[in-house]
Amino acid sequence: MNKTSKQRLLGLRALLEDVVEHGSSAVERAHRATAERTFAVLEAIPPVAAPARLVHVAHGAVLTGVYESIRLVNRAVGTVLTAVIEETARSAPGED
Repeated sequence: MNKTSKQRLLGLRALLEDVVEHGSSAVERAHRATAERTFAVLEAIPPVAAPARLVHVAHGAVLTGVYESIRLVNRAVGTVLTAVIEETARSAPGED
């Protein structure tokens, strides 16, 4: 693998990692905003306000955990891909 190919692969890996990082953050914001509107309505109705608050807290915790997990796995995959690209470049040297 030549230096240009390695750099292109590393650049593609970085681009894909950024897409997942920023894309999941954008989806999380939209998801949270939608849920906030729904919970605001439910929490304004006295008979269901207390249970709605409990579900709201649980939903928020799960939502945060899921999107954080997506980003954590994304970073781990990026680290593994970088190592694979580096090892492949060492194992199959090409023209510079």
